[in-house]
Amino acid sequence: MRFLLFALGLGPLLASAQLARHIDQETAEQLYLHERFLSSDALGGRLPGSEGGAEAARYIQAEMSQIGLSPMFDDRFTQDVKIPDAARVLAKTNFLVLGKDSAALREDFWPSMMSGNGRASGAMVWANYGLSLSGQDDWQKVKPQSVVVMMRDVPKNLADNAGKAASLQARLAEAKKRGALAVILLAPKAGEAKLDLLRRIRPIGIPVVEVHNPKWVKRLGKHAKKGKKTTLSAELIVQHITAPNVGGWIDRGMQRTIVIGAHYDHVGLGEWGSRKPEFAGQVHNGADDNASGTSVLLTLAKMMVQVPALGDANLAFIAFTGEESGLIGSKHFVETMPAPFGKVTTMLNLDMVGRLNRSDSLRVYGVHTGYEFAQMLETIPADGFYWDLRNEIFGRSDHAPFIEKEIPSVFFFTGLHEDYHAPGDDFDKLDIEGMAAVTGVAYRFIQLLAENLSPNFNPESREQ
Repeated sequence: MRFLLFALGLGPLLASAQLARHIDQETAEQLYLHERFLSSDALGGRLPGSEGGAEAARYIQAEMSQIGLSPMFDDRFTQDVKIPDAARVLAKTNFLVLGKDSAALREDFWPSMMSGNGRASGAMVWANYGLSLSGQDDWQKVKPQSVVVMMRDVPKNLADNAGKAASLQARLAEAKKRGALAVILLAPKAGEAKLDLLRRIRPIGIPVVEVHNPKWVKRLGKHAKKGKKTTLSAELIVQHITAPNVGGWIDRGMQRTIVIGAHYDHVGLGEWGSRKPEFAGQVHNGADDNASGTSVLLTLAKMMVQVPALGDANLAFIAFTGEESGLIGSKHFVETMPAPFGKVTTMLNLDMVGRLNRSDSLRVYGVHTGYEFAQMLETIPADGFYWDLRNEIFGRSDHAPFIEKEIPSVFFFTGLHEDYHAPGDDFDKLDIEGMAAVTGVAYRFIQLLAENLSPNFNPESREQ
C-alpha cells in the first residue's frame, strides 16, 4: 500500500507531518482519492447551483450508495434546499437623498446584506461606532424615529474591549432596539468599491445602506452631527437557487441517532465570499474548506458500515450545502430531521480538518455543550498531535443549528490559515496523514458516543 500511495503522489504529503503518527494507509489512500476529486479545478469551487456543485453532490451520493448507506430522506439521498442567490437591486427603489442631492447607487452607496426592505425619512444622529464602553457611550444621543449614522468598521482595540457587541449584527440590532428608522453605515473606500453580491442576506427589519464614496462619507458624517434630515430607501429582491443536502445513514432500528456532518459547498470563483476579492474569477477550490471534512465524512461512513454492531445508536452521515451562505443547509435539516431517526442525541461537525501539520493540534469547539464530552475526548489517545479542547461554540459552522436545538455538538477543526477563502486553498497544501489521524480519533469518538449513554446538554453552553 505504501508503494501505491507514493505512486499516486501521496508520499510527499505524508512526509510533511511534524510528529510521528501511526496511520492506516488504506484510510489515507481513501482520503487522498476523495480529496483529489472534490478539490479539483473541474468542480469550479463547488458553488451551490453551479454544475461543479451539482457534480460534487452526485459524487457524494454515489459514494454513500456504493458503501452501503441507506437513503436518509425516505428513498432519496438528497434533500432540496433553497439558497439565496445574488439579489436584484434596482435604482428606483434604492436611493439616498441629502438636501437636493442624491447619492449614486453603486458609485456612492450600496444596500447592506442586513438591510430590510423599506423607506425612511428623518433627522440623522451620529452614533460613532455604535458601542457602549466605559467612558464611551455612542448611543447617548440616539432617539426613536431617527436615522442612525455610524462607522461600519470598528478599530481593533475597541473591538477587543467590546467583544460580541462590536459585531455589525449586534450594533444594527441595538440601533433597531433604540427605535432607529434606518441605519447609514460609513465605509470609505478609495477607488472603485467591491460591491457585495448580496447572497447572504440577513435582514434586521429596517433599511441599512453602506456609503463608500469618501466625499459622501465626509458629508454625511458632518450633517449627522448637526441633525440634518435625510431620506433613503432600500429594496433587495431576493432570488433563490436550489441545491441538495446529501445524506445516508446506518439504520440499526435504534431509538437514538448520532449525526456526523460536513459541508461540501464553497465559494466558486470567489465573486462573493472570497477573502481576497482581487482574485475574483479564479477557482477557489476549498481543499481544506471543506473538501477535507467531506472526505473524512465519507471515509468514516465506509469504516462504520463495516462494523456489525455499535452500541444502541443509528449513525447518520450528511453533507450540507449552503454553509457558506449562512448555514442554510444545516438550518433546514434540523427543522426537518427524518422521523425514523428517533432522538438525535449528538452531532459531530467536520469542517477544515486538512492542515493538522500547521500546529499539530486538533481544535474541538463546543466541548461544553455536553457535560460528558471532555472526559470522552480525553480518553482518546492523540496519535501524533495534541488535543485543543475549547468550550466556545464558534457559531459559524454547521454544528451551531444543532446546539440551538439543544443537541450536544462538537466541531473538529485544524485551524485558519492564509489560504482561507482564497485561491490558494489547494490540494497540494493538505496534510493527508493528518486527515487520517483526524479520521481515526473521530471513529473512536463515535464509538464512545454509541456505546455509552447519550451526553446531557448543558444549557449554559449557549452563552459561550
